[in-house]
Amino acid sequence: MVQIKLGQALLIICCVFYLIWWGVAFRPSHGDSHTHGIDGILLLATAIVGLSGLAVNMMGIVKTPPEKGFISGLIIIAAGIVTYLILLYGTRVFLHRQVTSELFLIVGWSMLEVASINRAFAWETVTIDKVVILLVITAIAAVLSLFFYLQYYRVKPMTGYLFGMVPLMTEAITMGIFEFLTK
Repeated sequence: MVQIKLGQALLIICCVFYLIWWGVAFRPSHGDSHTHGIDGILLLATAIVGLSGLAVNMMGIVKTPPEKGFISGLIIIAAGIVTYLILLYGTRVFLHRQVTSELFLIVGWSMLEVASINRAFAWETVTIDKVVILLVITAIAAVLSLFFYLQYYRVKPMTGYLFGMVPLMTEAITMGIFEFLTK
C-alpha cells in the first residue's frame, strides 16, 4: 500500500506541474511570446513525475494478487479500454470534437484510481463505506473532467483556458482524498 500512496502523491505533484505548465503554455494572452525553455522544462518535469508516479502506483497494484478485491483487475482494464473506444468514437463522430491526449489521460487515470481503490480494499486499508465514497468521488471527477474536456473547443479562449485546468484539479483533489482516507 505504501507504493500506491507514494504513486498517488507523485501523481498529485504531476497535476501541480501540469497545471503550472498549462498556465504558462496555454494562457490566451501568451501569443507569440512563447518561452519555450520554461514550457519545455515544465512539460519535462510533468512527464517525469507523472510517469514515476504511474510506475510506482502500478508496482503497488500488481505487487500481490488481491485476496478479496471487489472487482478483477482484468475487468478494470477491459472496462477502461471499452470506455476509451466508445468515448473516442463518440467525441469524434457525434460531437465532432478534436481528439487529444487528455481523453486518454482522463480514462487512464480513472482506471488507475479504481484499481488503486480495489487494491486498498483488498488489503483492508479502507472499509467498504470508504470504497463507495472514493468510487463516487472518482466517478464525479471523471465526469467533470470529460465535461470540461468536451467544452474546451466550444468556448472562448479564456474560458477554455480555465476549463482545461478543471480536470487536473479534480483529479488531484480525488487523489488527495484517497491519500487521506487510506491507512
